[in-house]
Amino acid sequence: MFKKNLFPPVFKKIREGLGVIVLPLAIFQLIRAIFIPTTFDVLIAAILFFIYIAFLKKWL
Repeated sequence: MFKKNLFPPVFKKIREGLGVIVLPLAIFQLIRAIFIPTTFDVLIAAILFFIYIAFLKKWL
C-alpha cells in the first residue's frame, strides 16, 4: 500500500545534500536582508527558511 522506498538512492543522496546546503544559504540571505533590505531578499530568505523547515520535518 505505502512504499517507503519510492525514490532511488540517488535522489535520497541529493535530498540529503540539499538539506545540508540550505541552512548556510538561508543564514547568509538573512544577514544580507538585514543589511540591505529589499523585498526580493526578504522573500528569498523566507523561502529558504521554509525549505529548511520542510527538510527538518521530512516533508521533502
